[in-house]
Amino acid sequence: MQGEPRRQPPVSESNQLLQRLKKPQYALPAAIVVGMLALAFGVQPRTSGQARDVSAIPIERSSATVPPLPSATPTAAATKAAATPAGTAGQSASTTATSDVAGARSTPQVAPSSTVDPALQRQPTQCGALKESTSALAVEQAISGLSIKATKVAVYPIDYFRCILMATGGQEAYGLASSILKAEDQGQTHIVLIDLWLANASKQFGQVNLRHATVAMAGQSFVPLATLGGRAEVVVSSGQGRTLSLVVAIKNSIGETTGPITLVVEGPLLGGNQVPGKYQLFLPTP
Repeated sequence: MQGEPRRQPPVSESNQLLQRLKKPQYALPAAIVVGMLALAFGVQPRTSGQARDVSAIPIERSSATVPPLPSATPTAAATKAAATPAGTAGQSASTTATSDVAGARSTPQVAPSSTVDPALQRQPTQCGALKESTSALAVEQAISGLSIKATKVAVYPIDYFRCILMATGGQEAYGLASSILKAEDQGQTHIVLIDLWLANASKQFGQVNLRHATVAMAGQSFVPLATLGGRAEVVVSSGQGRTLSLVVAIKNSIGETTGPITLVVEGPLLGGNQVPGKYQLFLPTP
């Protein structure tokens, strides 16, 4: 009598899954997944606490690596002080004569006594009413194409003209006032101002020397004290013109007015050669 076939014990679901994974079509993918999981857990660092979002973490820098902000240097402060308006600087200078700005002590203004003749400091600068005698002229003379034309003559009492210069102020005015004071001490009574126009119509450059010019009046002759608006040796290019004024101190012995005067100037230099002759301009002043 044959026995009944032996029954296999029931296989659990976990064993069935294991049997399936052992098959070639399941074994290789499963090994890859297990290897990746092991690699991920093995490389991950061990950290404690709650993870933070990296984008929200502020960057911390050591204070030793951060350079300090530059402080105001004396040079920058001095530049700022130099850009201060003159009015503001004047107000600060009035408070103290030795005020320090950006480490530099303010320089006091130069005293007038160092630039002005001490004798002029005692002179008044209130000149009073106008004392001027002016004549508009058009007296001209040309030599070899270079001409001198007198356009105006003004006569002033010598003390009045010196007072005008002192009231005007300035280094040039003080220098001329000093020369006029010396002429006044020598007996001169009036100042004559002669406005001139020099023009060169020749094809060569010309030069006129007014340093040795003379003004003749009532049998006397006087030399200029100064030239205003240019040098005494006037160079005029071809086709050009120049303006300047002569300042002459004279001694008037005929009355309140000077009367007619004559300006005498040596002949010009043309192309470096002296031209013979002299300019003689008769000026009908009152």
